[in-house]
Amino acid sequence: MSERTRAESLVLVNWKGVFYERYRLDRHVTALEGANGAGKTTVMIAAYVVLLPDMSRLRFTNLGETGATGGDKGIWGRLGEAGRPAYAAIDFALAGPRRLIAGVHLERKGEPSVEPTPFVITGLGEDVRLQELMLVAQGDTEVVPELAELRESAARLGGRLQAFTSARDYFAALFDHGVTPLRLGTDEERNKLNEMLRTSMTGGISRALTSELRSFLLKEEGGLASTLQQMKTNLDACRRTRTEVQESRRLEREIGGVFEAGQTMFAAAFLATRERADELQRRVAEAETARVAANAALLEAEATLLQVRQALDSAEARRAEGEVTLVSARDWLVRVRAALVALEDVARRRTDLATAEQTERVAARDLAAADEVRLRRRAAFQRARDDHKRAAGGLADLQRGLDELHRRAGAHRQVVRRRAEAERLLGEDDMPISALDSRVARCRAELIEVDRQRRDGTQRLDDAIAHRAEHCDVMAALRTLVGVEAPETEPAAAHALALDRLRRHREHRALGERAPALAEALEVARRLAATQATVQAQARQLDVAIGDKPAGEQIRALLEQAETERARLGDAERTARAGAAEMERLLLVNAARRRELLEREPQWRDLAGRARRLGEATLGALVDREGLDRARALVAERLETARQREAVLTQERERLHAEARELLAVGGIFEPDLLRLRDDLGADLLAASFEDVGLDEAAVLEARLGPLVQALVVEDPAAAAHAIATRPGSLASVWLVARDQNAAAMVAGEPGRGLERAADVHVVEGQALRVSRIPTRPRLGRTARERRAADARDEAALCERSIETHRVERRALERLSEDGDAL
Repeated sequence: MSERTRAESLVLVNWKGVFYERYRLDRHVTALEGANGAGKTTVMIAAYVVLLPDMSRLRFTNLGETGATGGDKGIWGRLGEAGRPAYAAIDFALAGPRRLIAGVHLERKGEPSVEPTPFVITGLGEDVRLQELMLVAQGDTEVVPELAELRESAARLGGRLQAFTSARDYFAALFDHGVTPLRLGTDEERNKLNEMLRTSMTGGISRALTSELRSFLLKEEGGLASTLQQMKTNLDACRRTRTEVQESRRLEREIGGVFEAGQTMFAAAFLATRERADELQRRVAEAETARVAANAALLEAEATLLQVRQALDSAEARRAEGEVTLVSARDWLVRVRAALVALEDVARRRTDLATAEQTERVAARDLAAADEVRLRRRAAFQRARDDHKRAAGGLADLQRGLDELHRRAGAHRQVVRRRAEAERLLGEDDMPISALDSRVARCRAELIEVDRQRRDGTQRLDDAIAHRAEHCDVMAALRTLVGVEAPETEPAAAHALALDRLRRHREHRALGERAPALAEALEVARRLAATQATVQAQARQLDVAIGDKPAGEQIRALLEQAETERARLGDAERTARAGAAEMERLLLVNAARRRELLEREPQWRDLAGRARRLGEATLGALVDREGLDRARALVAERLETARQREAVLTQERERLHAEARELLAVGGIFEPDLLRLRDDLGADLLAASFEDVGLDEAAVLEARLGPLVQALVVEDPAAAAHAIATRPGSLASVWLVARDQNAAAMVAGEPGRGLERAADVHVVEGQALRVSRIPTRPRLGRTARERRAADARDEAALCERSIETHRVERRALERLSEDGDAL
């Protein structure tokens, strides 16, 4: 079972009573249970449409007790919200880990016409939910997508949507995926599938049984009592119906009054809201002006604060520089003292170091001599032991003894060569072997002495460099303290100068300890001087001449003037305080208005975005109601134009599809009554005799036949004429042709006499000459009809693409219209 194709679930989108619903399908039997009108039949019809999206066979009647509705109205009336398409889809699990969504896009046309577009979706993962695929989120709501939006959703979720222009291609795709056992390419196969599905849906009850079941179960009563009783019942039903009609009319009037009142209230609320919006806009402008003024005052205060902070920072920087200078001087003092102490300690330690080095050199010479004697004696012992071993080995083995002699001879030659080299380097002519050890010991001692001298020289050089650096540091410190070039050739004078500077530094330190008290005294003096300078400046400003007249009299006079000015300024202060209180009250009011405006800011931003979109679409900025009205009128005009274009294209597409279906019907386009008459007579269509003509001949043959295109081929035309005397009124003329008559002779004709043109044919019929226009789109012959049907389908596909483009444009204009309504 795991390798067979099975239906997992059925999805309905935008059907009557169902916005979105997914029905899980069992492997064996799926039961639908519910009251009348719950939608059981709608679910079955949706599954029926997915399995057989052929509108020529989708004829449904209501299965309930409300009566039958013929034609496609059974589907048209079961679709959901108008203006949006409806979808029905089945989720199939194919063999292996594969998934297939087979569905139909249903779009309402003129009642009761419905246009289906079948499609399949492949490549979706098992974790993809159908609700994410079949619905599109717009803000906080979900809407039914168009077919193009559904294709984008499938691609976003990793799948691929393939739509089909004909049911034949859709059935072929289902067969290729293993959903259906047949390709359903012929009418016979589709009819069998249709009968099977209809039987499964209605339970297999025959039409005769259903039409006669009521009369079989409820026999007619012919008695007078039953008739009178039935008449009374009908009269009672009429009275109840009349009463219900009157009650319905009364309710209609009440509802109409409520609606008018509600509409009036809505208009009043709308106008009040608009006035309140205008008032709030004016208040916002006033608040914006006050905010600008407050921002200007704030900027001025910030500039003043910045100047004060800069002055304070400058003073703080000067104080920090003074503290740094004081700390630096104290550090120099500590370092100079430490340098002098270190100088004395270095001199003492150098003396101790010289004594220790002398002792170390003596001990090192003794140790080197002892090590030399020990090494010589150990080497002699080793040579003797080796000679003993080699001699013992030579006695044991003559060959080894000879090798040893050769080795020793080589060693002797090397020793002689080394001896000659040593004599050359030491400058001696003949150095005895007995003096070799003493010579080596003496050379090693000389080498050790040279190394010691080199080490001592290096140490003295490093000490001299360190002493020079210390001397430079001390002299630099001394120059810093003295402020002039310190003597370099007379250390005693430099030392005396340093002691003098240290004495003076101690005096300065004592003065530095008195610095806080001096600073306080200096601060008091500065304040007194500042006060004095202020008083003198005020006196100069007040024209008080010090020394000319008594200052007291002048000050009293000025004081009286100041008291008068103070009283005036007090009154001005009270007035300013009253103004400040008023400003504070206005500030509180503006704060409350600001909070209110902040609460309404999201709505304003939404409306601003709508206005921006509407302005961009109408190529003009929306700043007032007049511009908004113009933009709405322009959008409404464009929307109406787009709807009209879409309606025209939709009608053209329906016409082309209908023309293609009619052309592909048996024998071309014929009246249904004529086809029924053909079946009753057992006749054939004369046009069927020309099914195999070529495309180039079809137009000329159709023009030559003229009205005979609708002729019926019968055995006996006279008998058939009597048989069709009771034919329907729609068949004003019926052409009958004997079966044994030659069809080729009917289209042979005779050429006209100078009247025939390239676009006409001339046919002599008795005493008359019929001139018929050669059709540009012939319908005679299967090849011609199929060619014309293919052209019609291609034109319908072009119309479909144009419809999709205009539909997208219409959706955008509808959203712009909604934005305009919201604004």
